[in-house]
Amino acid sequence: MSRDRVSYISKLLFDKSIEMKKIFLTLLLGVLFFSCNEPSPQTVEETNNYIQWFNGEICHDSMIRSGMNHYHNIEWERAYVFFEKAIALDSTSFAAHVMLASMSRANSEKQELHYSMAKKYVADKNENSKRFVSFLNFKSDSGNRSINGATAERNKLWNEMHEKEPRGPFIQFGMATTAPDLKDRIKALEELQEEWQKRGISHAPVLNYLGYLYYRAGEKEKSKASFESYLVLYPEGYNPYDSMAEYYMYEKNYEEAKKYYEKVLDIFPLSNSANIALKVIEEKLK
Repeated sequence: MSRDRVSYISKLLFDKSIEMKKIFLTLLLGVLFFSCNEPSPQTVEETNNYIQWFNGEICHDSMIRSGMNHYHNIEWERAYVFFEKAIALDSTSFAAHVMLASMSRANSEKQELHYSMAKKYVADKNENSKRFVSFLNFKSDSGNRSINGATAERNKLWNEMHEKEPRGPFIQFGMATTAPDLKDRIKALEELQEEWQKRGISHAPVLNYLGYLYYRAGEKEKSKASFESYLVLYPEGYNPYDSMAEYYMYEKNYEEAKKYYEKVLDIFPLSNSANIALKVIEEKLK
């Protein structure tokens, strides 16, 4: 799924479904609870100018890592809950507050609460952590605060962060995906894909993003190939099937799109995008 589409869909049903999503993590949290007091190994983020996501506690850091993974794969329903649980484990987790503000409803009290908490708790953190929080200073015409958007302002900020810490994957991805020019964005993501492969970092989210950009550039075969590779690389996720379904929606092949959206719901029944899209397909196929 693309970020623009998920932003629209998530605003439609987000508040209604969030409590149901919390249930999915209850068992996981029970398993992790007994190890929460054990310190996790020191991360490189703590000693350089990476965004300071982690606090050294296994439970909190596990929630953050899972949230980041789902967020980059545009599985925002799951990402939101993981970041919420990170906050429950450590209310001073400024980066989790940034992510929650970015995914909250525009102009909502929750968005403004997380924004204020992020600013409060980043005060004693490093430069890039403070820059990360400053993304929330950008407010759209609709009132949304977000780290997303291929704008010159955001790209400039990501570039400043990259200059201070060029090795950070989250920073690299943010810089590549916000390049204002479409050709520049494709080039940056192709280079990032190659680098992440060399470093042993999963480049699944990069393939997903490239799939949409290739399609926008008129390169349909490369778009389809990217989505197919994304499916292979991240088969346990539900967004690869959603992206493949959306490709077929663009092509008006509604039968194929339906198959992939149903696969999304097999993996994650609470996917708003799949549930909405299947209703649209039902009307198309009548």
